[in-house]
Amino acid sequence: MDAASPTAPADIRGQCACGAVHFSCSGSPLAMYNCHCLSCQHASGTGFVPVVVAASAGFRVEGPCREQAFAEKKTNHPLRGFCAQCGSQLYARSELLPGVVLVHAANLDDSDFFKPIADIWTLAARSWTHMDHGIPKVLLAPPILEKEGVVRI
Repeated sequence: MDAASPTAPADIRGQCACGAVHFSCSGSPLAMYNCHCLSCQHASGTGFVPVVVAASAGFRVEGPCREQAFAEKKTNHPLRGFCAQCGSQLYARSELLPGVVLVHAANLDDSDFFKPIADIWTLAARSWTHMDHGIPKVLLAPPILEKEGVVRI
């Protein structure tokens, strides 16, 4: 299934664990990945984060959401949005790539459509992380998450 699959919704919605922050993205997802970058690992406390890449122009957040720039600048998405009340990680983005936002799939109201098309930032993957052998592996960022001429390792 690619991101434009008929099973992917035209709009996606989600919320934090306590329900204080709600978000929505108008338009179908641009892509879906399992991100293994250090920024995602450190922000989530896990080996990777399932993310839905959406156009930032259609991304809306309501409620007490805070955004924090992590010192971990080894990826192209070090800015993290989270609920100011419960701390749920909601999304990641970058000033270098203002056109996209990476929404954490676990916070979606309906995530049944989520099917990653690749594991990304596998260069930083933990040895104990079990990856899906049926999808491609990308060492760093895929083209949709790269800014020409900017590579961080």
